[in-house]
Amino acid sequence: MTLENRRGALASLVRTLAVALALLLPVPAVLADRAPIAPASSAAGVLGATTYPLSLVDDDGRAVTIAKEPRRIVSAAPSTTEIVFAVGLGDRVVGVTDFCDYPEAAQSVPKIGGFKPNLEAIIGAQPDVVLAVRGFPAEIIANLEVMKIPVVILNPVDFTGVLANVERVGDIGNAHDAATNLVTSLRRRWDAVEAKAKGAAGRPRVLFEIDASYPGSIMAAGPGTFIDAMLKAVGADNAVAPVAGGMQYPSVSDEAVLGLAPEMVILGDAPYGQSVEALAARPGWDVVPAVRDGRVVTLSQREVDVTSRPGPRIVDGLEAVAQVVRPELFGPSDTSR
Repeated sequence: MTLENRRGALASLVRTLAVALALLLPVPAVLADRAPIAPASSAAGVLGATTYPLSLVDDDGRAVTIAKEPRRIVSAAPSTTEIVFAVGLGDRVVGVTDFCDYPEAAQSVPKIGGFKPNLEAIIGAQPDVVLAVRGFPAEIIANLEVMKIPVVILNPVDFTGVLANVERVGDIGNAHDAATNLVTSLRRRWDAVEAKAKGAAGRPRVLFEIDASYPGSIMAAGPGTFIDAMLKAVGADNAVAPVAGGMQYPSVSDEAVLGLAPEMVILGDAPYGQSVEALAARPGWDVVPAVRDGRVVTLSQREVDVTSRPGPRIVDGLEAVAQVVRPELFGPSDTSR
């Protein structure tokens, strides 16, 4: 389940976290010759050069063949956009979603739509490959395959999966060496946080709130999410784990929260209107240890993005969580409390 496109969504869409199905559009006629957008060697490393055609199995288990080195890339999710730019392939990106706001250079790339990707816009960008996440409409994939435009689904389930996707994008774009160097750096930073957190005393119970727009209950980050992995990495327990029932983003009643007694609450929905004051005003929440002891923390939009997007900034998210949960070890964060 992805939270990437939450900005601008209605609360009900946030609750379901489902990507709206796109309309099936007619397939245009075969395109004329495509104009290259970047030289073939723009991000290639001699030692790690990719051999084409490149055959791979994506995160949806689909066999995909990329005939030649992509010069034109459409990225259909914020996380994939961040990966492409991070491995030095940003000059090849010819289409992104309305939600792709990082890095800044991505904001000026032509858009292919938001919740409903526009097939005509994608094909009009003349891509050599489309990078997407799970939930990308099957109808669009089918139409693109008819046009011999490969679609690669990236859907990592953990930090190791994020690193694997960085390497995969590097292989796809002949940027293997840049991807390998990035993976090494990200792994080193994650491991450094874990190692430092081992010296912390106690394991605080932390509730990471995703949405509180429905009276009487909240949506929280449960087991199996990147946020859950971050909490574990900094030596904290996920407060909602006992009632998650196997759900990654469970709905938790106010009554259940009182019983769970979280010692810290992180408001991942602060950019969407929640606040420390609003939380304290919820019926019964004044006795929750986190509220009683003043340990309710709000996150900025950037911090929400880096804790929810499975891309190279996911380690920024871990470091932000470490500062919030373990300020005695990692220093104060720039979040407002």
